[in-house]
Amino acid sequence: MVSDADIVKRLGSAGPAFFGSFQRLTEIQRRAIAPILAGKNALVVSATASGKTEAVVAPLLARLREAGGDPARRIRLLVVAPTRSLVNDLAARLETPLERMGLTCGRQTGDRRDKHKQPFVLITTPESFDSMLVRDTVVEQGKTVDHLLAEVRAVFIDEAHLFDGTARGDQLVWLLGLLRRLRALTAPPDRRARGELRMCAGSATVGEPDALAERLLGAGAVAAPVPGTREIDVFGPSDNAAWMPVEPADTVSTMARRLEVARDANAHETVARRLWQAMSADEAKPMRKALVFVHSRELCDTLSAYLSGRLRRRRDVAVLAHHGSLERDLREEAERTFSSSRDAVMVATTTLEVGVDIGDVDFVALIGAPPGTRALLQRIGRAGRRIGRTRVLALPRNGMDVAAFASMLLSARDGLLEQQGYARRWSVFVQQAASFVAQNGLRGRRRSDLLALADDVWPESENRTADEILDALIESGYLEPGKPGRLVLGEQWADIFDDGARGMHDNFDSAAAGIPVVDSGTGEIVARVAAPSGIEKGVALGGRVWDARIMRGEILLTARQSGRLRGGFRYVARGAPTGRAYAAHVRRGLGFGDNDAPILSIDGEPLWLHFGGSAYETVLDSLLPSPRPLSGLGGIAMSGGPGDGELRRAVSSASVLQKSVESLDESIEASVAPGRYQALLPERCRKRVCAALFDVPAFMKWAASRRIWELRPDDSRAGAARRALAAGD
Repeated sequence: MVSDADIVKRLGSAGPAFFGSFQRLTEIQRRAIAPILAGKNALVVSATASGKTEAVVAPLLARLREAGGDPARRIRLLVVAPTRSLVNDLAARLETPLERMGLTCGRQTGDRRDKHKQPFVLITTPESFDSMLVRDTVVEQGKTVDHLLAEVRAVFIDEAHLFDGTARGDQLVWLLGLLRRLRALTAPPDRRARGELRMCAGSATVGEPDALAERLLGAGAVAAPVPGTREIDVFGPSDNAAWMPVEPADTVSTMARRLEVARDANAHETVARRLWQAMSADEAKPMRKALVFVHSRELCDTLSAYLSGRLRRRRDVAVLAHHGSLERDLREEAERTFSSSRDAVMVATTTLEVGVDIGDVDFVALIGAPPGTRALLQRIGRAGRRIGRTRVLALPRNGMDVAAFASMLLSARDGLLEQQGYARRWSVFVQQAASFVAQNGLRGRRRSDLLALADDVWPESENRTADEILDALIESGYLEPGKPGRLVLGEQWADIFDDGARGMHDNFDSAAAGIPVVDSGTGEIVARVAAPSGIEKGVALGGRVWDARIMRGEILLTARQSGRLRGGFRYVARGAPTGRAYAAHVRRGLGFGDNDAPILSIDGEPLWLHFGGSAYETVLDSLLPSPRPLSGLGGIAMSGGPGDGELRRAVSSASVLQKSVESLDESIEASVAPGRYQALLPERCRKRVCAALFDVPAFMKWAASRRIWELRPDDSRAGAARRALAAGD
């Protein structure tokens, strides 16, 4: 058996730089280092804080050192992270070991621009990666001879699960394809055989690692998973306020009894009370640091401002806020304050779901159930790293959340993750075609170049889809004829790319940032919002309470020392559809089996519990004459119910069902997230993409397996379902 010391020795100078003289490795490091040193493209999967970054970066650097070349002149390792905060965190973690090796590290984002320093390791986001590919080309006599990234020999993708099944993830696949082409194009004759591009990735929550490894890193990529999660403690209800372990014998019923719904007349007060109970339950060892996840930016603002007033009456607790509409300086200040404070509570949206280093976290509070077990594990994995146990305060918003939480916590205990389908989001080709054309400036690109790129990244039998999309872009003026045989960007791009190239490189679905909000004391922009709150005095933002006034297109804030909190700003957002994973957890949490879809009688009216999620419900509504959607129960239940055999007959023909789903493309787009540029696809292509993302065969299998029956009034599950669904809205 190879010892840890032997593995570290094989890393050369990277060994002591990353692992010091102690040289004790984690299990994922033992499994991952050897294949990466051997030149494999690998996806490394293990629990949060298990040393994945070191498991990938150390052997990649060891290989790069062996390959030779002047480390002071060119970028050799490109690290791609999903958020700017994580870019900053990775830079802080890698800086010291890189210095020990005599190597440099830089960041390239909208906030930090180190690319021209040509650091050996450059950490970036997909959007800045895209921008560099377009802009940093060296052209001589009309020919590309070099590029800023031409000497990149390895890529590491961090938090890979956040790219899986998203438009940004598909964009990243295209960017890696462009990088490979760029390296081949710019390699001088004496270095044509400088070796393949090595690509690795890391994640804590992947259900099908082999499939993701091949999809993201290419054919032949391997997965190196280490199964298992930390033990979980859940904080009990008010009448049993103690940390209770999730035991092997626990069921959804026992878990549900530990959850207290935050739906009082003042839900903020329930959260404040339960947080304080959790922080003070053990007088000998009080909880000092809590991370609180919420579902919206407005709730993040108002809850953090409320908690600041309530908790500080009991202890000197720093209460902070963190969400995407707050300016970078404010977010980073909150991260530093939380990390350095003795007692602190951070209220955050998903911006802190990934591994930004904010120091030790004693427990995580979840206000409302997350969309599935993956998100649950990612959020709660931020806590308990010192003690090896994950402590969770789960605060459901309603009865459906209780059921979903109970099921998710058991799945987290057992390490069971939802399976995630995949289909190509061809809207990304629209954006990538624009980037590829823009990379060549006024010279543009031949149509054959664009089709060859598509064939490299997403091969098809005859490039049918890429051909269709190019025809549509030319017809609509987004691409125009330039020099003979060439295509250039049309003026149409200016209308969708924010007055030029500023937004050209992203595949986010979100709308523009909105109205600037300015601290009148400093003159600095602190956030951007969709609209004024309608409140002049006592408006919450970033964990504080302000007075607000509108002046010259800006919202000016003046800090209040005291006074009543009246509300928060409104942000650009849309209600999230109910996902299939969440709906399935509600079903399981209510005690129903995998194929159960019962009909429940409420006040003499039938209610069909299909538990299919919003996208499936949209199609069910179009196929069946009786069931109808209900406000507050979307994706979970419908009024009425299908007749005997009606559902099976409705899905008996794959071709008919395919056409039905394609006809509903606009109705189901929000549920399948096809990407920012979906509307620019030709109509037939847009419909095919939506149907592929919806996954018609999976729906047919699901529908055909539903067991539909009427619940008896004396069935205990009937009472549980009535109580849960009564508070669904």
